[in-house]
Amino acid sequence: MAGRIPDSFIETLNDRVNIVDVISTRVTLKKSGREYHGRCPFHDDSSPSLSVSPDKQVYHCFGCGASGGLISFVMEYDKVDFISAIENLASLAGLEVPTAAADPESGQRKALYAIIEQADQAFRKALKSNPNRERAINYLKGRGLTGLIAHRFGLGYAPDGWRFLLDQLSTEAQAKKYLLDAGLIVVNSQGREYDRFRERVMFPIRDIRGRTVAFGGRVLDESKPKYLNSPETKLFHKSEMLYGLYEARQACRSLDRVLIVEGYMDVVALAQFGIDFAVATLGTALTGQHLDRLSRQTAQVIVCFDGDQAGRTAAKRALDTMLPFLSDEFSIRFLFLPDGHDPDSLVRHEGTDAFLSRLNEALPASEALIGLLAAEVDMTKIDGRARLTALVLPKIAKIPTSIYRSLMLDSLSELSGTRRIDLDIRLQDLQIEAFCVDAQPGEMPTSETTTKIDAEMMSFESSRHNEDEQHEDFADHLEPPMEMDTPIEVLPKIQFPDPDKPEPLANRLLWLVLQNPLLLTEPIPIPERSRLVNIHPLTQVFDWIIRSNKPTTARLMGHFSGTELGRLLSKLLNQEALFSESAYKAEFNDGLDQLKKQLVTESMKLLAEDAKRGKISAEDLHQALTAHKK
Repeated sequence: MAGRIPDSFIETLNDRVNIVDVISTRVTLKKSGREYHGRCPFHDDSSPSLSVSPDKQVYHCFGCGASGGLISFVMEYDKVDFISAIENLASLAGLEVPTAAADPESGQRKALYAIIEQADQAFRKALKSNPNRERAINYLKGRGLTGLIAHRFGLGYAPDGWRFLLDQLSTEAQAKKYLLDAGLIVVNSQGREYDRFRERVMFPIRDIRGRTVAFGGRVLDESKPKYLNSPETKLFHKSEMLYGLYEARQACRSLDRVLIVEGYMDVVALAQFGIDFAVATLGTALTGQHLDRLSRQTAQVIVCFDGDQAGRTAAKRALDTMLPFLSDEFSIRFLFLPDGHDPDSLVRHEGTDAFLSRLNEALPASEALIGLLAAEVDMTKIDGRARLTALVLPKIAKIPTSIYRSLMLDSLSELSGTRRIDLDIRLQDLQIEAFCVDAQPGEMPTSETTTKIDAEMMSFESSRHNEDEQHEDFADHLEPPMEMDTPIEVLPKIQFPDPDKPEPLANRLLWLVLQNPLLLTEPIPIPERSRLVNIHPLTQVFDWIIRSNKPTTARLMGHFSGTELGRLLSKLLNQEALFSESAYKAEFNDGLDQLKKQLVTESMKLLAEDAKRGKISAEDLHQALTAHKK
């Protein structure tokens, strides 16, 4: 999203809006030297742990680690997304956000938002004052909902008849077009226009900024379908949207977990019982887009399934979508409901405490995966345990490399009676097979060729030894050598600072350019294939600095605010000084030299791996190694 707002505008915001002024309207700050201190609003802070630097336009909490710049503070404190934070700050500065030029459809989108908002207000007003509203009110009361919860979720009523919205909102031809584009009216084959939603309780579907983008309607008679959603529009994509996510973020400052249920009535009913962290998909199965969005909002997702065989079959299908998102930082759990219950009926039957106990005992995805597949084989027989291994390993291969995946392998080893080393070897084979799927067929290297390749690499490594000794300061932080059989991760995750591990070279270079972006004076070519730790975040930052006219720390933080890379920069910026200010330039240049050497070494190892797999010839590898030695 940052790309749609010019960097020059973000710089203007940082120049005109003092971070101290913004934070002090929300937190009491006291000046201490060049900085300001106060109690952190992001955790239960008993003593002033929040430090705010007006010079660098950044904040950092020494208690919980929260940190960032002007924009990220507004995002976290006000629970809004990047664009909303920009708009709020622009309003303070008396500026207009220049997004229209970057988005040719901006005017049309604004018109759609406006017509949907008008429809939203019309539905809400109808629930309060329409003469035929009693059926809707009785239905909501029958489901145990109070007026307070109905107001919180913005529930409304679409009266019976064909032209409720058309008569109220389509006084002009252009408005009728927007009603059609928003999916609020339908035109049949005879050209007749009529309202899509009729005689239904209406549930506004809001985006993460709280704007209504679509509706869901629950019928009040025996009509079909029972539930009806808006169609796909420019503003509404079912595979990405989750009903109730905005409301959950507003109710829970720290969204520690999210419960995924099937329907919007489940979400509203659970909120009525104090369970404010439920969301629902909108007529689709759980998608990768849903999980990607949730992984940036919370650390744990619990997915509800029916407890019968159909529910377990659905759980197995969902696992394939979930596995690539499992990690040490993001977990997924399964809650299998008792027969005959949905979340709404279960919480009414058992009460809030009992329902929360069920959530606490929800089955981790790792156990669900192995348990569901183990039920398909005879675990008392050797061939059954071997079959389990054959079923589970391809699933585990989809999980990113992590401690979580390693522990799953331990569990499978114990359950199947297979040695862990045998599982690792087979998993490695599966990943190499997947990696080579798109490779062009070629002649497989012989053992003689492989020996020659290894000899070439030994010669190359020997030629590098003396050069590396000249850079002892950075030598302690060299990236670990890439094992020849280790598959290359397609999208390596960002590695955040860990006090128990040496700081990766890329993080050290990032820290230096955060102190002074002008340290980088020329482009640094970095191969896209490189998998050095945090090399791609470093590439993005370097590219931005080179493209920028006057790069500053505040502009750099603003550009990447609201992203994973922005989180990394915030944490690095608030680390203790890695070098003295007078040594920045020398350390940066030395680090660049070391980076180039690491890239060359990695490149040669990748070429050797290609040669072993038959992708290039040993002669081509020899020429490449000879060129690099020179």
